Amino acid sequence: MSLWESYKTSIFLCHQALKCDVDFAIISAQNPAGHTEHPYLNLRRDKELQACLNQQRLPYRSVIGSAPDLTYQEKSWIVLCDKQQAIELALQFEQNAIYWVERGELFLVPVLLQQPEESLGAFSPRLVLLND
Repeated sequence: MSLWESYKTSIFLCHQALKCDVDFAIISAQNPAGHTEHPYLNLRRDKELQACLNQQRLPYRSVIGSAPDLTYQEKSWIVLCDKQQAIELALQFEQNAIYWVERGELFLVPVLLQQPEESLGAFSPRLVLLND
């Protein structure tokens, strides 16, 4: 399965319920250009993205992008910003794509990859709330 096809199956693990009446992006800094990095490097990149979000004063919360069977997970951020800002952040952190949620609909938006943007349907069925 190609990376693009695997991105289309992602679910999102979160510790808090989300209001779906706001538009937001889901962005990761980990595994740039789809290349698996050492966990330490991924942690460092994640902290750099968090610092960047703080510097730009963008509201955010933690989320984990995951394969449906939970075998692959990637630390990410739900970011309240406009779509263009999200794409620029993803470019800065060398990401293949971002997820964009608009009026409750989930989109897979290419950044480094040459693909058309795709609607993946409703976001809420892909959100899994974790119990602390």
